[in-house]
Amino acid sequence: MYISCGDINGISLELILRNHDKISKWCKPIYCLSYEILNKAAKLLNLPIPNMHLEELDSKGIDITPGVASKESGEYSFKSFELATTLSQKHNAPLVTLPINKYAWNLAGIKYAGHTEYLRDRFKKEAIMLLGNENMQVALFTDHVPLESVPKMITLEKLSDFLQTFYECYLSRFYKDIKQETPIKIIESKENPNIDSIKSHLESKEKSDNVLKKAALNPKMVSRLLDSDFIESKKDVNIESKTHFRQVAILGLNPHAGDNGVLGTQDFIIKDCIDIMNARLKFDLFVGPLPPDCAFIPANRKKYKIFVAMYHDSGLAPLKALYFDNSINVSLNLPILRVSPDHGTGYDIAYKKDSNLNSQSYLECFRFVVVR
Repeated sequence: MYISCGDINGISLELILRNHDKISKWCKPIYCLSYEILNKAAKLLNLPIPNMHLEELDSKGIDITPGVASKESGEYSFKSFELATTLSQKHNAPLVTLPINKYAWNLAGIKYAGHTEYLRDRFKKEAIMLLGNENMQVALFTDHVPLESVPKMITLEKLSDFLQTFYECYLSRFYKDIKQETPIKIIESKENPNIDSIKSHLESKEKSDNVLKKAALNPKMVSRLLDSDFIESKKDVNIESKTHFRQVAILGLNPHAGDNGVLGTQDFIIKDCIDIMNARLKFDLFVGPLPPDCAFIPANRKKYKIFVAMYHDSGLAPLKALYFDNSINVSLNLPILRVSPDHGTGYDIAYKKDSNLNSQSYLECFRFVVVR
């Protein structure tokens, strides 16, 4: 597995040094950074350097400044990520990316807002962010965009395409016994007078490539995010018995999911997309839109394991409140498997020997791919 070093001014190098021995029992980790940088971190932390494999990355002129977003740290973390991605693709190996600082990337003149945006551009695929653990997962329809941009991004065409891709590259592994038929049944809606203009698009659109089937990527890697009981139960799934599969909850956008248009009309579009996808699949996989403020109450978390949020914070705020320490981020719909911890650079605790660094999320990345 190839590991990009993340922001060297944060907690990433401490995670590497403290956890290498444990990780190396599960796989062969290959770190994309220089010995000089690692040695500087080890001295600051008073930690030994384990016997490990490094893909050397020139660090001339680069120094560690704990807890500071800098042009140098942004540039080095990007180069490490770029190298790790190239090697992962070349050798058909999983990729683990340690946290970067978006402002540091910006200082370095890097045009991407984060890892996912780079991967979308590089592979010309609409990567989907799925975050969580075996208890709960959240997929994001929009991710690193300003909140003011989200409402106009919710269109019948875009959201239907997203749900179709999400189904094909992830959900279909657990509902593979259900036969899908086309053409798609379009659900008419008086709230969406322009629906006729995109009927032809939806009816003629070929299914997007199922990367897990076409690429050399081992699809079992992705299935491991779900617990064994859930996976086992898929063997008996059928259209007639809805109790045999778990539905996917789609969050609304507006307060109270719009309250029938009183608080916004985007939720009508979300409902139409749900109807379109369920008609296409011939079973009710998607439910909603759920009011975002109560989507994650205990009763709903008993019914639903997978949620789709319209924007970043509506899905990730509850996830991180519940499972901050052991959640991970998986990039779907790509020719490589990319996993990362679901936390940031930790500038506030970087290189503080008494910080009681929590490694659960980092270790979960490797367990997800290798152990489960």
